[in-house]
Amino acid sequence: MLSDSNEDSQNTITAYKRRITALEEEIQGLRNPSKPQPRGDKYLAAGRAIRRLVTLTDRIEDLVGEADRRACMSVDEFSCTEHSDEEIRLYDSYKALMKHLPGLGRDLAAKADSDDLNFVFKHLNKGADGARGDDAAGLKASVISWVMSFHPTSQSVVEPHEADPRDKAGRGFYHTATGRLICPVDYDWSDSKHRAGIRNYLPDFRVTADSWPCMLYKDEMYDPEHPTKGIFKNGLLVKAFKYIFTSPSSADSGVAIEDDELNSEPTPGPAQKRRKGPNERRTRSNLRFALSSCNSWRTQDEDFDYDQFYNNMVSYFEGVQSDAEKDEISNLLLWWNRSVFGRTNVSDYRPQATEKMSVAATLRKRRPAELTPLLTCSSLLIHLLVFFETRASGY
Repeated sequence: MLSDSNEDSQNTITAYKRRITALEEEIQGLRNPSKPQPRGDKYLAAGRAIRRLVTLTDRIEDLVGEADRRACMSVDEFSCTEHSDEEIRLYDSYKALMKHLPGLGRDLAAKADSDDLNFVFKHLNKGADGARGDDAAGLKASVISWVMSFHPTSQSVVEPHEADPRDKAGRGFYHTATGRLICPVDYDWSDSKHRAGIRNYLPDFRVTADSWPCMLYKDEMYDPEHPTKGIFKNGLLVKAFKYIFTSPSSADSGVAIEDDELNSEPTPGPAQKRRKGPNERRTRSNLRFALSSCNSWRTQDEDFDYDQFYNNMVSYFEGVQSDAEKDEISNLLLWWNRSVFGRTNVSDYRPQATEKMSVAATLRKRRPAELTPLLTCSSLLIHLLVFFETRASGY
């Protein structure tokens, strides 16, 4: 307990040092470019996981800055401070960063100098952005073949650019196949008026992150009476996830399982080990970008905000409150795990309540019978002791 207290005190002191150094640098503009820097390979490699597991666009220095701000607050200040949604999101991302890169916390605690910190932040961000660029570039070239295999059509297909298969000219809302997938579910892509309104940027047909794209729903079918039915169960999403997180070749094997295979209710039991969640949300952002006509990544594509799109998905998965909502998310994660990793080894991500099964019930049934002789022997020993004590005392 004492060691934990000392560690917390040291972390707070280090946070103060970083804050003071940052403020001094901001006020005085002090820099030391001649100072030799270590190699950044370690942080480049570590940074590649950040865009896939931690945050879609946030810079590492912003996450650490929010953690330092909280560490420098007194107990009274912290208890009476209302944190904004942005601050809460940054701090949640910081905790995820420390979870996935535990060694980074030790490195940051040992580096209070601004040049050392800037070096670490620079290479982590570079590795993170590089991984996102690689994922986006790979999906650009592969997504069209998936689209045409899922939805064979008599219309002209989206041909890859002759000079560069990653060139996205003619995609997005400029082509019927890709336009139908990224069309907001609140509009009807089959309606020529809606298509024209979207393509001409009419106010009544703005494409924003306030509406889910059709590509999130199974078979692109949205039911306004049951808006959660089929959401996040599109086969293209599974292919994109496997392309990024398992291997590009795995995206061509296997298909998403059918809902009727998961018609049973989740069994209450040990805490479920979820293999996925944040990863899926980043996959959907990458897929939406690959289907669009935008050639280079940016958080704002016309009226569509990828940051807001991502945060909306975070809210859907992590903002559950009722037991029914928790069961819904649990079943959705089960569907994803089976679709990506196969139908076997299901116990890895949904452990059974073994204490309610036959072996445990049988053992519980036998225990009282097994304990009876022991209790009888114990009682006999007690009586014998009492007997000998009374004999020794003369009674």
